[in-house]
Amino acid sequence: MVKANSESQLKTAENLITGGLGIQILFFVLFMIVTVIFHARMRKAPSLRAQSLSVPWQQYIFVLYAASLLILIRSVFRIIEYIGGSDGVLLSTESYLFIFDAALMFLVMALFNWKHPSQIIAGRKDLEREASGGSAGSGYAMNDRAGAENITFEPKR
Repeated sequence: MVKANSESQLKTAENLITGGLGIQILFFVLFMIVTVIFHARMRKAPSLRAQSLSVPWQQYIFVLYAASLLILIRSVFRIIEYIGGSDGVLLSTESYLFIFDAALMFLVMALFNWKHPSQIIAGRKDLEREASGGSAGSGYAMNDRAGAENITFEPKR
């Protein structure tokens, strides 16, 4: 949009941005639908692994729902903003940007700071348990030669 020399180039640039945001929303909604289907199926018939976890994984699904909703609201705002044009009220008024962009992204950041996904990512002990006879059953034991960052697998002896 910055390099647009004519009204038609400006309109083309705005259409590209709006179309890109529309595609982004489409795929984001598809992601949310897949997440809801996954959650519903796991609640209906949880796997043995999900039942044995000590991590409250469903809390993280709800955090994901909340963050996704906030991001979706922001994306819809961005489309409406660009449809209004470069001289529209939403694009020319900074307070709307603070409310519908910065504040929403701040809330997403706060959500993931409160319930950070790293709290449920398998740590070293979980990997060792899995490798030594967990659900994988591969017959390979874990041997840590160089520290937590460099884990190698060797056959059990």
